[in-house]
Amino acid sequence: MAKGRKRKVKLVFSGEVNHDDLLIGSHGNTELRVRGNFQLSGIIYSPKYTVFLHIKGNGRIAFRGKCHSIVIRQMQGDCTLDLSEVTYKELQCESLQGKSVVIAGNARAITPAILADDATLHVHQRQLIFNPVTTGNARILSTSPSGVEELTFDQ
Repeated sequence: MAKGRKRKVKLVFSGEVNHDDLLIGSHGNTELRVRGNFQLSGIIYSPKYTVFLHIKGNGRIAFRGKCHSIVIRQMQGDCTLDLSEVTYKELQCESLQGKSVVIAGNARAITPAILADDATLHVHQRQLIFNPVTTGNARILSTSPSGVEELTFDQ
């Protein structure tokens, strides 16, 4: 097998987008850019690679599957990212703004978690959260068998 640079896959969606059949495979790191009004769902199977997300607009994105890590570079608008059925080692939330909502899946750690405006991050009870930063009305909610509680951090 020839050795070389890691291949990077780039998917771009803009405008009015409605797809229920996305497939992010194990072909290298993947960058997904979504802008506009959208309803997206699909499968991620990339256990050795990272998925990078840039989301701006209104809508919902839901994935299921497995990957090494997920990096949310930017998420703005009135949108929801549902990762509850995805298994990964690390989630990085570099910039959640507006009324963004992220529902974290099966991750060992979330680092960093930077939220502004009315952004919300839903995590499971036992997930490690490193370097959380919340401004405005942003909040981090923890789901446990006893219900949902808001997490507070000394800053």
